[in-house]
Amino acid sequence: MTGASRGIGYACARALLERTDANIMLTGRDPERLCAAREALPPEQRERVLTRARDQANPRAVDALIAELSAPGLSVEGAILTVGENPLYEEGPRRLHALDAGTIETTVRTNCTELLRLSAALLGRFREQRSGVLIWIGSQAARYGIPGAALYGATKAFLSGLACAADHEYAGRGVRVHLLHPGVVRTPRTHDVADAFAARHGLVVAEAPDVARRVVDVFLTGTPAGVEQDI
Repeated sequence: MTGASRGIGYACARALLERTDANIMLTGRDPERLCAAREALPPEQRERVLTRARDQANPRAVDALIAELSAPGLSVEGAILTVGENPLYEEGPRRLHALDAGTIETTVRTNCTELLRLSAALLGRFREQRSGVLIWIGSQAARYGIPGAALYGATKAFLSGLACAADHEYAGRGVRVHLLHPGVVRTPRTHDVADAFAARHGLVVAEAPDVARRVVDVFLTGTPAGVEQDI
């Protein structure tokens, strides 16, 4: 579970712990926040949780995560990849002509390049074991083209082609993939701007636990709606 120290990722982890007896690995860039997230769980769930401080914008950190997930003795049944860098929340809305090169590079590296590398490693493992579930968390922003969030929307649109091709390439090997698109979700990162942003664009704000419940439903049972769907 990437990006799981708070927000949708953490809510998904809690839902999985409540509904299964699986061991779960949580990753995030902030080791203190990860530790606090684990400690906030009930003791009987806490013992089933591993944490790894891994910044998905850092290729070396992703290398380390891939190496650990590729270890022969480790059982990996599935993954939910929730990491998504959205500069709107740190820098405010910026039209394309106002984006600086550093913001573009970091966002694309986090949301596309390193996510693709991690996805490829997981899919290779699932292919060999002929089972596995991989879920990417996208965003409805990719379809609406929200002014000031074009960079984020573009990187989430990248996932549509990835998910469609991955389904064609790996479904015959027992691998299930899904791309799930939340709308505006209230999380610790978006709390200060979610309501105003949603009102400005005529959108509804969802709560992270409700979104996580739908994600885990798909993770555990699949979906008749196909590979890609809004949640």
